[in-house]
Amino acid sequence: MMLATVAPTTAADQQGELCPTMLCGSVNISFPFGIVADHATDTNCLVIGFQVLCSNNIPYFGSSTYSPQILDIFYDNSSLLIADVHKLDDFNSSATKPCYSPTNNSSSMVVPSFSISPVNQNMIFYDCVEPPAPAVRKSRGLVDTTCGNRTLVGVTKGPDVPGSYFLEGCNATVVPMLARPGEVNPANYKEFISGGFLLTWQLPPSPSSAGKFAIGIKNYYYSIERIAFIGHWSKNCGTHHNSTRT
Repeated sequence: MMLATVAPTTAADQQGELCPTMLCGSVNISFPFGIVADHATDTNCLVIGFQVLCSNNIPYFGSSTYSPQILDIFYDNSSLLIADVHKLDDFNSSATKPCYSPTNNSSSMVVPSFSISPVNQNMIFYDCVEPPAPAVRKSRGLVDTTCGNRTLVGVTKGPDVPGSYFLEGCNATVVPMLARPGEVNPANYKEFISGGFLLTWQLPPSPSSAGKFAIGIKNYYYSIERIAFIGHWSKNCGTHHNSTRT
């Protein structure tokens, strides 16, 4: 019978260590997430796509302060609450920038391994060439934004089906919001944007059957083979599913 031997820890093994658990503001950042430096292009201690920037005690879901803010992370059910607060700037006009409603669907910023939770409702922002007729506004439950009567917003509980929010003469932008009980007043759209929406995540599949998982922006791998081997050998007197026979 051949006994298992454990190789000494090397610098390569250290590259595979998980990021330390840290607190950014009131949000606990731990596996599979990890905190990276501002605009970092290289880190090797977290799962790809789970990088968090902590700036002025505010956690951002990404590597810059232009990323959505993380309001909370729920590790027990693999979900997180984020708010794309930068969309609020769209409604502020200045001498050099007009007031306008959001133009980018929030789904466009969702990276692989994440999806928008179905528990959210959707705000639909319309930017119209001409103000919609009163009957249309009423049937859709639309209200004006602060930008005037050609930019409107409504709320729907239905699924985000492409084309379902079409309104002739208008561009539509979908922004999810965390579902709230009772009637939702679309006039509170700024509050809903600040309140955020829920994402869920699923860890990426192992790139090989050896039990490794991808970590870091440069695809480093943290091997758990030796740990699994030792645990299984201890339980089964040195045999395991890939045991070497003598």
